[in-house]
Amino acid sequence: MPDSDGRVDDVAEALARANLGGGSGGAAGGANPGANANAFNFNLGAAAAAGDSDDGRDDDSDDDDDDDDDLMQILPPQVVRRVERLRDINTEREAIVAEYQKERAALERRFAARYAPLYGARADVIAGKMDGEIDAEAEAEAEGGDGDGNGGSGGERGTAGPEGGEEIVGIPQFWVCAMGHMQAVAELVTETDVDCLESLTDVRCTDDEDGEGFTLEFHFAPNDYFSNKVLTKKYTIPNLLLDDEPILKDVDGCDIDWKAGMCLTHREVKKKQRAKAGKNAGKIRTVVRKERQDSFFHFFIPPKIPSMDQMDEEEADAVEQAFDMDYDVAQAFRSHIVPKAALWFTGEALDEGFDMPEGMEWPGEEGAGEGGAPAAAAGGEGGGARGPFPPPVAGEENPECQQS
Repeated sequence: MPDSDGRVDDVAEALARANLGGGSGGAAGGANPGANANAFNFNLGAAAAAGDSDDGRDDDSDDDDDDDDDLMQILPPQVVRRVERLRDINTEREAIVAEYQKERAALERRFAARYAPLYGARADVIAGKMDGEIDAEAEAEAEGGDGDGNGGSGGERGTAGPEGGEEIVGIPQFWVCAMGHMQAVAELVTETDVDCLESLTDVRCTDDEDGEGFTLEFHFAPNDYFSNKVLTKKYTIPNLLLDDEPILKDVDGCDIDWKAGMCLTHREVKKKQRAKAGKNAGKIRTVVRKERQDSFFHFFIPPKIPSMDQMDEEEADAVEQAFDMDYDVAQAFRSHIVPKAALWFTGEALDEGFDMPEGMEWPGEEGAGEGGAPAAAAGGEGGGARGPFPPPVAGEENPECQQS
């Protein structure tokens, strides 16, 4: 790129000659014009810079629109007309893309309606609502078998617990087991989460009607931890149905109504403090603080984006990567666990192969945490955040658990 006033002037002169559309005048130094007599120098950045320097404007203050205007001002009129035609063509294409998104969204809805009864039946099997039917079919099949004398007991084996213990209803721990086989999700789940997640009865994903986002729904049976029946996480992605890199516009979580003393995302820590000044100097008081602890349930509390003036570049990159990883976890549910839950429960989906999204690493892989995932996502001992959920911004208090 030209970097001196002299060379900038040369470029401007070349553009001026091209603007004339001349024959022999288009060739420098009186040379024969040849086939490229009307060609001009496409190094337009320098010419734009020349225009900026002439009117005394600060280059750093120009936004993209200004740059586009500068570019169009220095182009020859005939080229401007052609660029405008290209703009018209692009506008027509964008209209077709919008039509495509509408039709694809309608197609997605149509097939989602066909999936819905299957997912409903799956939930019934997991909950035990079809135990009798399934066991009766197994018993009938056994009775009609090769007569080995095992017929008639198949139904009992399907419902009785180990060694004649408590009767088994449905498929216990189905969803927490399926989640455990998806490592991108499993790394978020702690031992203290497991007991609560055993009450998870269904996971659903509903796309927005316009195809510009989706909502994950986690349905729970009554449990000792919170009173919510459903926990939700909503993502708004305008280009969700396109092949472009997803543009995350918004993320909405939900409040978890923790029962007294059962919050999994924070714990109460009592500390004794001695007053150093004032009328209570020397007296000891007990202060109760809430400290963040690792938990899958941070997934429902999207991190807030701090003000950019509060972060340096490294911190900003860490927050950006944290949101990317959060979205990858959501896609693990949307594209893998929800549609193929049975295969994730058995582990068969692992045999099909699952590529980690770019930027994510399996737990324990070289480079994870230090030097790999951002510090906010490293997790491990010491109370740091696990997975894609960064801790609160420095200086902000940890949000208190809502308890009923």
